[in-house]
Amino acid sequence: MIVKKYSTTPYTEALKVLIKRLNRNHPRYLDIKEEIRQKTAGDIGEEAVMRILEQVKLPYRFYVFHNISLFSESLIQMDVLIITPYYALILEVKNIRGELTFTTNPSQLIRQLENGEINVFDSPVIQLEEYEYQLNLLFQKNNIPLPIFGAITFAFSTSYIKASPLKTTILTRKQIKPFLRKMKTGKPLLTNNELDNLKNYILKAHKEFQPFPLISYISINPDSIIQGVECSYCSLIGMKKVQHNWFCPKCKNYQRNAHEKTLIDYFLIYKNTMSNIECQHFLKLDNKHQATRILKNTMLVKTGRSRNTKYNIRSPQ
Repeated sequence: MIVKKYSTTPYTEALKVLIKRLNRNHPRYLDIKEEIRQKTAGDIGEEAVMRILEQVKLPYRFYVFHNISLFSESLIQMDVLIITPYYALILEVKNIRGELTFTTNPSQLIRQLENGEINVFDSPVIQLEEYEYQLNLLFQKNNIPLPIFGAITFAFSTSYIKASPLKTTILTRKQIKPFLRKMKTGKPLLTNNELDNLKNYILKAHKEFQPFPLISYISINPDSIIQGVECSYCSLIGMKKVQHNWFCPKCKNYQRNAHEKTLIDYFLIYKNTMSNIECQHFLKLDNKHQATRILKNTMLVKTGRSRNTKYNIRSPQ
């Protein structure tokens, strides 16, 4: 049973917002663009794996979590976690095309493309081992007697494994269902009630990865950010405020609430509070009265008084 469904990560969405507001000649532009490509590919792979897991039927109760983050010695972010009365299983999902070779000493994943290009990645073996170790510590601390297993799971057939690791389980997406059916069970280590309690504990302990505002997390100078309201029709950043509306000088469209998306973008990437003057600057408004009207938006929470007034984005309920 899926108890935490597939969803894209807020971090990936924030990177997409950030790249729109950086000039192409910014020294970090290409790095961020590549990170977006990798994160998007990862999301696509994880979604494909979760679709398979939605089809799984086992003769015992089990729960599946997508993109679950738990704190042990440090924060661990698992692509997929499955808990049962007999075991827990971590799936580290990869969507990497090309010919793949796992190496040791150093532990790396080497990819060769058809054109001969070679890329070197950190080994997912080390990552998976760390997740297993940290989750085991967490289980021990909470007297949860489940053994923990892990598997690196390749989402698509565009990955050709030339040399696999000796001790780590490697799966393709289509192998997931038969692999789960063959997992050894024996005597249950948790009752169904205890398993339900563990499920609820994991959901409550989950800590969403929220590295916002993003420019602080990845050390981008605020002066590098292109300011202005984005047009949802043509993506121009620089709409003009007119009476009761926003006007796009590029595509000539009008939008009444175009500023709302820009307010969200501000809090995602730029700063976690907004003053009246900051609103004027970021949205390129003409005066404080325009900013005052915009800041009365119900998505914002007001704190302080007079010159100390600040606004925050309202947390989702």
